[in-house]
Formats: sequence, C-alpha cells, structure tokens
Amino acid sequence: MPAPPDISHKHNTEKAMNSATLSTTRPITRPSADSRGSFTNALRSEWFKLATLRSTHLTLGLGLLLSLATSAVVCVALGSTQDDWSPDFSPITTSMVGMIFGLIIYSVFGVMTVSREYANGTIRVTLTANPDRRRVFLAKLTLVSATIMVFGLLTTTSMFLASQAILGAYGMPTASLTDPDAARMVLGLGLVMPFFPIMGLAFGMLLRSTAGGITTVLGLLWLPQIFGELVPLWFQEHVLSLLPSNGLDSVTIGHIEPSPAFSHPILGGLIAGTWLVVVVGAAYLAFLRRDA
Repeated sequence: MPAPPDISHKHNTEKAMNSATLSTTRPITRPSADSRGSFTNALRSEWFKLATLRSTHLTLGLGLLLSLATSAVVCVALGSTQDDWSPDFSPITTSMVGMIFGLIIYSVFGVMTVSREYANGTIRVTLTANPDRRRVFLAKLTLVSATIMVFGLLTTTSMFLASQAILGAYGMPTASLTDPDAARMVLGLGLVMPFFPIMGLAFGMLLRSTAGGITTVLGLLWLPQIFGELVPLWFQEHVLSLLPSNGLDSVTIGHIEPSPAFSHPILGGLIAGTWLVVVVGAAYLAFLRRDA
C-alpha cells in the first residue's frame, strides 16, 4: 500500500521558495552617496577637526585677549597723561586700537584652517570622507566665517565697553553704544571681521603654504598703513583706495576718521566685495581642479 504524500515536506518546500522569491524581489536599501556626503556632514566634520585642536582655542583666545588688553592699556595711558593729549580725541576710535592685533591673529587662523591640512597630508583624508569638493569648500568657508564673526563681535564689543569704563574712571569723555557713530563702528568692525580670515583661507588654498598665505593676506592688510603717509595724495586717492582694507575702512570708520585713501561707503563696500569674490572664486576653482 503506497505511503501517503508528505504534506509537511511540501509545505516547507513552498515556504522556502516563497521566501527566496521575496528575498530576490525585495529592494535593498543602501545609504546614498548624497546622504553620506551631505553638507551637514561636511560641516560637522570640519567643526570636529577645529574644535579638537588645541591651537584653535589658543589662537582665538589670543586674538580676543590681546585686542582687549591693547585697548585697555592705551586707555590707561591716555587717562594717566590726559593733560598732554588733545581734548578732541575720539573715545570711539581709541577703544578700537587693539583691533589690528585681532585682525592679524584671526587672519592667521583663516590661513591655517586649510594650510595645515596640505602640510600634513590630511586633506586627502578629508576628501576621501567627503568626495564632493564643493561641499568641503563651502563647509570650510562657512565655519571660518561664522566662527570669526562671533569672535569679531565679541572682540569689538568687549574692547569698546572696557575702554569706555577706563576712560570714564579717569574723568575723560566717553561714548555709548546708543551713539549711532559708536554702534556703526563696533558692529561694523565686528561684522566685517571675517573678511581677512576668509581671504587668508583662500590664499591658503591657492598657495598651499602657511607662510605664503599669511604673508599675502597680512600684506594686503598692512600695506595702506605702511605706505599711507609716505606716498603722494593722488596715489592715496587712486591706488591705495582700491585696496580691500581701505574699502572696509571706508564703510566702518570713514564717518569718524576721514582719509584721502577712503572712498564713499558704498564704493568702499563694492571694492572690498570685488576683492573677496575674485580671491575666493580663484581658490574655489583651484580647489576643484587641482590634485590634493
């Protein structure tokens, strides 16, 4: 008598075949290249690299403290010898004396943000983790801009408040942030503070050298101060006025301290903006096209 068919074996076979069919037809979800290399991830990666470097904290802290200390010392010196100074001095511009040190140190920070990666070869690791160079460039640019803008506003505000407190303690004229001229200078200098650090970042990418990038950006920053009083008036009006530092000064301090090298604020802003677009644009193209 024939044995009855093995129903359970048939059922198991059909179940296995159905499972195999489902496994071959079910779409496999993989993380897309876009999600792995998003701008947010690139920005987070750049932030992590900067935040974990002790030199970042030292550089930014030094820029803030040295600027504040310089303005404070100058105000103490003025208060101690006020009989020897002209009574029409400006408490607003006096409080911003330390700004030059902040600009120098923050500009060096901008250069070193990228030049150190080229020096030690970690730029290759960065581009391996985030192959889209446009995102990496934009992340670096955004991070430097935002960081220096925060420290720039903190630097100018702290310098102004500390200086006015010192001048007031010596019975000298003071200013307030409610004064439109003071507010324009304090906020203006703080908001445009990222300009030279961004230029430094761009020169660091173009030259791939810390020394070369720092020399170039500080040359643009210091050139008008070095030669401003040594050249004829026409040279100041038609040549030095076209440099980015004088363009920015036309916007931020030209209303308090006029100079032949300053332009109308709108023209000064256009001059500085043109420099920024050209230099950053050149760095962007170089970063996209050159090997790491």
